[in-house]
Amino acid sequence: MNRFLTLLLVLGLTAMLAACASGPRVAGQEVYDGQAAAGIVRPPGAQGAVIQRRLIAGLDPMAAFAGLYPLDSPHQSTEVEVLIEPAVVEAVPSREGFERLLLQVRAYRKNDAGDGFSKRYRGKASGNRDALDDIVKPLGKDLKRRFGAKPVY
Repeated sequence: MNRFLTLLLVLGLTAMLAACASGPRVAGQEVYDGQAAAGIVRPPGAQGAVIQRRLIAGLDPMAAFAGLYPLDSPHQSTEVEVLIEPAVVEAVPSREGFERLLLQVRAYRKNDAGDGFSKRYRGKASGNRDALDDIVKPLGKDLKRRFGAKPVY
């Protein structure tokens, strides 16, 4: 009888510990409808870091994403949902930045590369604005149109 009670006690404790360790059961996965975070991949080349930094600074105020983060590679381990990959097609530098700039930008959801777009953006310096400033606004509109969502508070 003593062995039976000991076995019953051990089985009961094991069942309780297993129930506590497994966590609550959730039917399905909760869907998040808020803004996604985006990562901007540094373009290759000498101007890559400058372009990446300026794109983040120019796109951030447009509030299309929950956050914009610099990435060294599209394969970098990160929590971002949207990847933005700019590539310099043509660049004519000036003292203040770029006189002319042609960027090929590919933007897509990290888990679904088919859910995105690829487009060329051409910029030209004018007044106190350089060519990259000319590109940021249309790029931001396209990103917001494609991936934008209302913030969740």
